[in-house]
Amino acid sequence: MDIKYRTLIPEDRLQYRHVRLESLKLHPECFGAKYLEQINIQTLYFERLIHDGYEGNVMLGAFHSHKLVGLCGVTEVSRDVAEIIQMYVESGYRGQSIGVNLLSLAKQYASTELNVATLKLAVYPENQSAIRSYEKSGFKMQESAADLTDGELCMVFEIGR
Repeated sequence: MDIKYRTLIPEDRLQYRHVRLESLKLHPECFGAKYLEQINIQTLYFERLIHDGYEGNVMLGAFHSHKLVGLCGVTEVSRDVAEIIQMYVESGYRGQSIGVNLLSLAKQYASTELNVATLKLAVYPENQSAIRSYEKSGFKMQESAADLTDGELCMVFEIGR
């Protein structure tokens, strides 16, 4: 299966919205945002960022033909830290390293474009398949996660400079 990876552009906004809302509807246990709240928002947060092209935030996408099948957001938290958000691969496309490839692209973006030292993410402990993907991509569980809520775990990837 031929999957292409790239940064989402304004023309991808509607596909992004569809995939994002699908992720919240089908897997509410994996995300902090709630489907019923998000579906009523006219323009989702990252929809606006995709449209405006803000450099400190990027949504990376995996495409099969012209269909968006995976997401991985990277957002700048501070001068030295960026965060992975809204990671999702449609169920029919899992098990094909799409998530790992999106994470690899996110690490590259964080290193070259944002020039940060650390990439972090939050994950619920029940989401074992995501945790395995993150570990496969070099993320390690952080011992102290005092800034996280709702029982999330914090994982970090130290970017070699």
